[in-house]
Amino acid sequence: MRKLLAVLGLLFVGLAVLAEPAGAATAIASRLQLRGHLPELGERSTMRVFQTQSAYDSFRTSLGEANVFPAASNMFMSFDKDVLALYARGNDTGGRCLRTGPNATLDGDTATLDLLFESGTCGAPSSAHYPFILVSLSRTAADGSSWVTPARSVCASAPGLSDSRACASLGSTSASPSPPTTAPSPSPTVAPTATVPASPTATRTASPTTTATPTASAVPSPTPSVVTVASPSAVPSAPGQPAASGGGSDFLLTAGLVGLGVLVGIVIMAARRPRRSIRRIP
Repeated sequence: MRKLLAVLGLLFVGLAVLAEPAGAATAIASRLQLRGHLPELGERSTMRVFQTQSAYDSFRTSLGEANVFPAASNMFMSFDKDVLALYARGNDTGGRCLRTGPNATLDGDTATLDLLFESGTCGAPSSAHYPFILVSLSRTAADGSSWVTPARSVCASAPGLSDSRACASLGSTSASPSPPTTAPSPSPTVAPTATVPASPTATRTASPTTTATPTASAVPSPTPSVVTVASPSAVPSAPGQPAASGGGSDFLLTAGLVGLGVLVGIVIMAARRPRRSIRRIP
């Protein structure tokens, strides 16, 4: 009986060690900065990352009249403590927009955003179908380590869409598209409107005149030929779905279950083996 208990104890310890990598992903605090719809970000899913304010400002300038992104001074982050990740879904089904949970997950060399769809177009017309989301990620992970290195990358995918995954290496502002898909149809032309987050209680809409609040700055008015709709949100959204564990964890769990079956079989055989009796000869 003692032998049986000892074997079972070792078995449970082994399973605990094998199951540990499945929960090894580290949380990274994330915060929503801006979301909306913008066709100028491309037809396919892309990811862009910005580690410095100059890289972010260069990107904003390159958009020209389609620039609906807030200045770094109007966002709830700082580049000495955070990095920016911009994920664009590309041509998508209309009537929905993206949101993020309070944390991204770091698994190995990849940080993955936790994205979800929600009904509505973030203030855009119902025909809008180019959702994007701008998220800041803390440079310090939940375990206190600094996870930002040149070898790292940031990835995201729209939930339920296998062709929507896109990644970008830290330190690069170039977009990384997902695998090629069928050619999308041209987007409809709608009247331009744009909003940019300035504070939790204030937003700004582009117009021919300039207005200001103590915490907001003016945004240039786009021309009618540009389709730009963005809905700000400075408050983190509700927690999303957890990141899926990698294929390596599934393989270790399968190996652990096979080992469990073998050990249980050995224990049962050992318990059933008859004991030999020793008879003393007078």
